[in-house]
Amino acid sequence: MNENYVSVSICSAGHCFAYANHVTKGAQKTKIRFEATWAILKHPSKGNILFDTGYTKRFHTATKYFPNSIYAMLTKVEIDVNQEAKMQVSPNEVSHVILSHLHADHVGGLKDFPNANCWASKKCLDQFIKTPKWRGFAKGLLHELFPEKWIENCKTFESCKSKTHEILGKGYDLFSDNSIVMYSLPGHAAGQCGALIQTKNGPVFLVADAFWDMRAITHGMGPDPIVRLFFDDWKAYNITLKKLRKFHKAYPTIPLIATHCPKTVKMIDPPKMQ
Repeated sequence: MNENYVSVSICSAGHCFAYANHVTKGAQKTKIRFEATWAILKHPSKGNILFDTGYTKRFHTATKYFPNSIYAMLTKVEIDVNQEAKMQVSPNEVSHVILSHLHADHVGGLKDFPNANCWASKKCLDQFIKTPKWRGFAKGLLHELFPEKWIENCKTFESCKSKTHEILGKGYDLFSDNSIVMYSLPGHAAGQCGALIQTKNGPVFLVADAFWDMRAITHGMGPDPIVRLFFDDWKAYNITLKKLRKFHKAYPTIPLIATHCPKTVKMIDPPKMQ
């Protein structure tokens, strides 16, 4: 028996709204709800690990004044304090927080887990460092959501042992036990990475915002190009989509779990991925 199997529980902390025709080109122009999902990963020796953290009420505080208020105008966020990650898992029981990327719906609860080791890609850290606080909103970054000196304390995926996947390319084995391996999924946000996780029922791939709807993978129904205005690199995004389509074709039984995908939302409470 593999002692390094990890269980995955999908949770949600808040939501925003988007237009269906922006999420999926050709869909009707109706508003749809974007759940800010995240995951609790239970590792046999590391304990509870969070993959992202969802929103918290801090989003409204951080976007109260100009220019961050532009972020709030473009992204209508609703969050109940009882939904926040700290209310769903005790901060004292979380040993690591993995950030797929640095947008507000992924890092909102980071301050609530001060004793956990924080992980992100080097490109995420580099972008944060080079982006002035006043311009952060344009990149989806709200500096106010991050703990003081988090850059100095954050560990990088690239510091871990590397391994190569025939489709996903170079990955980074977080704990050198093959339980959680991080792979680059650029395009939507600078430095975005996904986590390929070994569970007792086989691997699952948490892909963050590499796509928003599984139909982008199964039916080639990606987002409308209008959203490129909010993406870090549109060309890289489409390359990532092609990579994930190839991965899904080669490994159709491995679930691709995207943050806002309707299929992911169906896994919330009770968790269905163990």
